[in-house]
Amino acid sequence: MHDELQQIAERFSIDGKVQTITQIKKGYINHTYRIETEDHNYILQRINTNVFPAVDALMDNFKLTTEHLHGRFQLPASKGKDAVPTFIPTLDGASYLRSDTGCWRMLTCFDNVYSLDIPDSPETFYYAGKAFGSFVREMADVKADDLHIVIPDFHNTRRRYEALEKVIARDPVRRAKEVLSEISFVRARKDCYGIITDALESGQIPTRVCHNDCNLNNILFDNDTHKPAAIIDLDTVMPSSPLYDYGDSMRIGTNTATDDEKDLSKVSCDLNLYEKYARGYLEECGRMLTESELTLLPLASLVITSEDGIRFLMDHIDGDTYYQISYPGQNLDRARTQLTLLADMEKGLPQIVQILNNLYAELGFGVTLDQDKICEMWKVS
Repeated sequence: MHDELQQIAERFSIDGKVQTITQIKKGYINHTYRIETEDHNYILQRINTNVFPAVDALMDNFKLTTEHLHGRFQLPASKGKDAVPTFIPTLDGASYLRSDTGCWRMLTCFDNVYSLDIPDSPETFYYAGKAFGSFVREMADVKADDLHIVIPDFHNTRRRYEALEKVIARDPVRRAKEVLSEISFVRARKDCYGIITDALESGQIPTRVCHNDCNLNNILFDNDTHKPAAIIDLDTVMPSSPLYDYGDSMRIGTNTATDDEKDLSKVSCDLNLYEKYARGYLEECGRMLTESELTLLPLASLVITSEDGIRFLMDHIDGDTYYQISYPGQNLDRARTQLTLLADMEKGLPQIVQILNNLYAELGFGVTLDQDKICEMWKVS
């Protein structure tokens, strides 16, 4: 395997002779390796063509994004360098290599950095908000139509719910009867799942270029300053809504438990962390958001947490066909964690509205949220 990877790596325009190859096991989609040469370090990836079958479109988006951000996108610990990876062309000048073993690309590598799955401090989460907020701001003058949709309906929560109902009807491995309470919980909120999608489709909120996978571990932090140095995993950069990005960060970063926690009493939404991220995010991109976007912002975390709960529950019922599991029932544990987190977010929605109202006033946005109307929009039947 090492010889094969070395041969692939040497078909790219890298400096120096390959010295070592190390697999990076973080991430669930692409196979990733660190390539060390005499002069530089690189990242080699085999693109998962099951998830991204349109590789040309994927790399077109990647190129447009990185070229647009080149020389202008900086983070607190970027040290004058670009804060996103860029691709290294093949010896023939192509953006990726298609071989018998798959589709491969070579990226620049960030050194002296680390990543986190959950915040290690409120300050870390504040800077995460600033990092993702600045990404949206810097991409604001790119036309959404200029990017390809590489995964259709990626954050269409209503479609995710419709897909769940189809899997429940098929019940291929006879698990639906074991999760009737979870199914009932999801169905009780079915009228809420289109809140962001409907606003996008009607033009109530604009379609913008977004990252679409705002996991905390897609930010690289500097080993010395512990501040953001780069944002990675640009494969899902495409037209969407910042509300999805914001909600996804909150879903991951405010959860007081792991995503497959069996003891659901440990699961809750940490509103102190919520305020920290919201502050950082809004400081960077809040002024570019419309009044309609700011009005829907308190519901964003509820929508995206619902979406992930739906996806995990669907995969459990479907026989664990999408997400990797390390033990039987892990997808059900993940679903229950998300649904428990959603219930706590619902309980804390008045406080979330108040947190955002305080920030909107402090930052001078000129928007005041009506708590009763916001809470009424999230209807549980």
